[in-house]
Amino acid sequence: MQIEQQEIIIRIMQVRLRGRLDAQSATSLKELWRNYDEQGQHNILLDLHQVEFIDSIGISTLVSGLKQFRARGGDLRLIGLQPSARAVFELMMLDRVFEIFETPEEALKGF
Repeated sequence: MQIEQQEIIIRIMQVRLRGRLDAQSATSLKELWRNYDEQGQHNILLDLHQVEFIDSIGISTLVSGLKQFRARGGDLRLIGLQPSARAVFELMMLDRVFEIFETPEEALKGF
């Protein structure tokens, strides 16, 4: 998995993932969550347009990031879930837990 990140507005990070979000790559994302916590970054837009697969460990990593950021007054908003991933999120009712958007512009509203 490749991770690209940039601060798009003060204190709001946009992270773009490319590849698979699975047990092997989840470690990198967990480390990123720790780094953001240490830096005081608690508002994250996570772009998943180019993620073709998410397994249960990947979903668990997203849920733990969401809990972490919300506990500090922030949020983790998802952008561009692929249809197969969206179906899993709906089946697990995670679409009621996460805010899911199609574009970064939509996700920025309300921050």
